Amino acid sequence: MNKKNKWPSVSVAIATRNSERTLALCLSSVRNQNYPSGLEIIIADGGSVDQTLVIARRFKSRIINVPEYKQNAEYNKGVAVKKCKNEILLMIDHDNILPHKNWLKNMIRPLVEDSTIIGSGVLRFHYDKDMSLVDRYSALYGGTDPVTIFFNKSAHQGYLYQNFHLKGELVEERKYYYKVQLYPNALPALGGNGSILRRSLLKYANTKAQYFFHIDIHVDLAKKGYTTYAFVKDTIIHLTNNNFIPFLRRRRYFIEKYHFVDHTKRRYSIYDSKTDKSALLGYVVYSLSIILPTLDAMRGFIKIRDYAWFLHPLMCLGILLVYGITTIKEGVKNVFLAGNSSVGYRG
Repeated sequence: MNKKNKWPSVSVAIATRNSERTLALCLSSVRNQNYPSGLEIIIADGGSVDQTLVIARRFKSRIINVPEYKQNAEYNKGVAVKKCKNEILLMIDHDNILPHKNWLKNMIRPLVEDSTIIGSGVLRFHYDKDMSLVDRYSALYGGTDPVTIFFNKSAHQGYLYQNFHLKGELVEERKYYYKVQLYPNALPALGGNGSILRRSLLKYANTKAQYFFHIDIHVDLAKKGYTTYAFVKDTIIHLTNNNFIPFLRRRRYFIEKYHFVDHTKRRYSIYDSKTDKSALLGYVVYSLSIILPTLDAMRGFIKIRDYAWFLHPLMCLGILLVYGITTIKEGVKNVFLAGNSSVGYRG
């Protein structure tokens, strides 16, 4: 990098609630960065009753208290983002760990070198054989949601592919990152797990806490023409420590909350009924076949010898079942509510 270029100041936005399991590791990895400019940590907490706030203070974080009746992961993150003051915004989760001391420099380098680049994300999740089964699966495939993976809308690339394989048009491969042109109607699910943005651009996005969702910010920016992005050849650790059944419960909550309950507030959806019907049908066939996800698992196992690859057929079926039941339940509820409204009107 040109010596005349100055490293910009950074604000780190984190949402927490009873996050003591991983928060110290997360904040320690941030504070230990080899980064020469100012760095602030803003934590929006939704009523933790464990040691979360004690840990946050130990690492000199600014704590914003969110009323418990309002709090959820995205709302809290929106509150934290609003309080950030520095030039660069870094959004990480409490269970993310920066894997080495030069991570922040690597992530911000594209924005310093190229003024057209609006933000950056890591290319892959960090993989380690000592991680939990689900975390290894997530790292190997580039995410935990098989639907997102099948639609190729993941923000992280799995280890099945060596060359760039995410959504967007590859403009140029550089030493440390890929420069990519994004399209508003075909965005990967950007914004979580180590996402960098020029904070000055947030004025072009809806960042009110009640409308906040990390992916939707990128939709807002892309529609305004801010579409040049960098995928950095680096990783980030994601320690969900989930087991299979708790993972499915969490995915059920996500689809209920963010796809159905809050759908009027959203600007992005993994499944777009206008463009993704054939892809959804393809996913159903893929999952029910069992053979096709098993073949993908075998391809992966040849590259990295880890039996976590073979969780894929079970994940595909589990998500198909959870999403299917949730969708049917919401459909029945809407019919029931519409019927009640009609009866009430006639009365």
